[in-house]
Amino acid sequence: MESLQKMQPLEAECKFRVRHHQPVIDALIGLHALAIGTESHCDTYLRHPSRDFRTTDEALRIREIDGLPYLTYKGPRLSGPIKIRTEIELPLHRGDKSSWLEVWKHLGFSIVTEVVKKRTIYRLDSERRPLTVTLDEVEKLGSFVEIERILEQSDEVEQAEKDILEVARMLGLRDIEKRSYLGLLLASTNPNEGTSHGDGEP
Repeated sequence: MESLQKMQPLEAECKFRVRHHQPVIDALIGLHALAIGTESHCDTYLRHPSRDFRTTDEALRIREIDGLPYLTYKGPRLSGPIKIRTEIELPLHRGDKSSWLEVWKHLGFSIVTEVVKKRTIYRLDSERRPLTVTLDEVEKLGSFVEIERILEQSDEVEQAEKDILEVARMLGLRDIEKRSYLGLLLASTNPNEGTSHGDGEP
């Protein structure tokens, strides 16, 4: 438990495949979810020169949200029905992406690929911490829904799992997708690499 405390902050999330977003939107309206807005994402994933993220289940990326870059590290997942993992995100200055990629290149890193998507965000308030529900349209992959909560204490993990799965049930979500968008995209071009690549999910 002590080691878990050191993994702050923690991200708890579960992703689902859907054919269309409208039924989920209708359910969110029925639950009085707050519509936050829509963002355009471009995630550039990096490969370490000597550390294999496919086996360590880590990810390093630069995410651009409407052109504003963020550097994100994601740690290995904990065991359980949903993804629980460390996430560290640092805001960068607009226009800094190319300079940071050049720094990583000189250090031996290389670009794996880019994941491009449009994300519509809703917030569901609860007696505990709010849940975020995102509706994603991912280039070359299709439509997905993610339910997420950021945890500040290790003893919130079990309750977060219960809350996320209960909201999924209320939204009619059943088709859990455990792979990341990165893994899915790589699998579409190279099945062997895609199924074994570190999760690295947004």
